[in-house]
Amino acid sequence: MSIGILLAAMVQTVNVSGGVEVEKMPQIGIATRHARCIVRRIGVAPRDEGARQAAIDTAVRDCRAYVESDFAQGRVQRGDRLVSGRWWKGMQRTLDAIERDVAEAIVTPKQYKIIWQLPDGGRVDVYNAPGVLTSVRLLTVPL
Repeated sequence: MSIGILLAAMVQTVNVSGGVEVEKMPQIGIATRHARCIVRRIGVAPRDEGARQAAIDTAVRDCRAYVESDFAQGRVQRGDRLVSGRWWKGMQRTLDAIERDVAEAIVTPKQYKIIWQLPDGGRVDVYNAPGVLTSVRLLTVPL
């Protein structure tokens, strides 16, 4: 293998987040919307590290308030039933992991997006999976 191909492969993976594994349909939808909210709220990440961190913190806070208000107002359901407080506590741990992962992935002044890594290792744009999913890994990648 040539050094050029090896370097190109390394560069492609440098700016991809470690990702967060999410299982089951209700969690996949909530987690995906939350991650997308954060990266969309940030837009193009500022060049200055302090400004970039401030933008990330603001986006995380605003998006978390939004998803928490959905739960508080009874808009989070599994099928046709409202989720329990116990179920929501588990979801909050997933949201915390997503917030950390997105914040760690945004390291350059670029715009980012969320993609899904499928159980077979393939990567697709969000909601473009070839079939019904039982789990995905949410990845934050630069555009």
